[in-house]
Amino acid sequence: MGNVWGASGSKSGGPAGALCDMSGRKEDFERVVELYERRLYNVAIRLAGSPEEAAELTQETFVRAFRAWDRFRREAKVYTWLYRILINLNKDRLARAARRREHEVPLPPADSELTGVETQAVGAGPERSAETSELREVLAEAIEGLPQGYRECIVLKDLEGLSYEEISEVMGITVEAVRSRLARARQHLRQKLAPYLKTQ
Repeated sequence: MGNVWGASGSKSGGPAGALCDMSGRKEDFERVVELYERRLYNVAIRLAGSPEEAAELTQETFVRAFRAWDRFRREAKVYTWLYRILINLNKDRLARAARRREHEVPLPPADSELTGVETQAVGAGPERSAETSELREVLAEAIEGLPQGYRECIVLKDLEGLSYEEISEVMGITVEAVRSRLARARQHLRQKLAPYLKTQ
């Protein structure tokens, strides 16, 4: 992944660097950053689609978490707590972007790639590399086109491997709602990918 924090343009050098400017930084929180930095970044980039915005989201997640570290309920899982902070920050980001768009003249959408999306190879051997690459792009676009709540469920379940209960905790919805959103999201993805898969 490289130095993802350099992409954000921050002078802090990442979440650990940003936290260096705060008094009373705890050694156990440094360990939390080491354990979950990459996982949070992977989720952020799949939600935001931009390395710069993903880096900013991840860094702000750790900053918010550090500020609330003394109030963290130890019976909760650290990573689900961090995911919840990230999800809420991304919702705030989307709300700000929507408000900005209300005052802007619409422009044609730019091409977008969801960096880091993992898919199974359609076939083995170099002769299938073009098809595999194309499928990745189609899948990335399909995920990016999902309603935000559906996209969050797909990313957390199918790409990050969280359980239904963990996703329920992260998103603040019932397990039944998680299952419903996942079913609808997967149906949408199947419809988007069907024309491509039929040609394989």
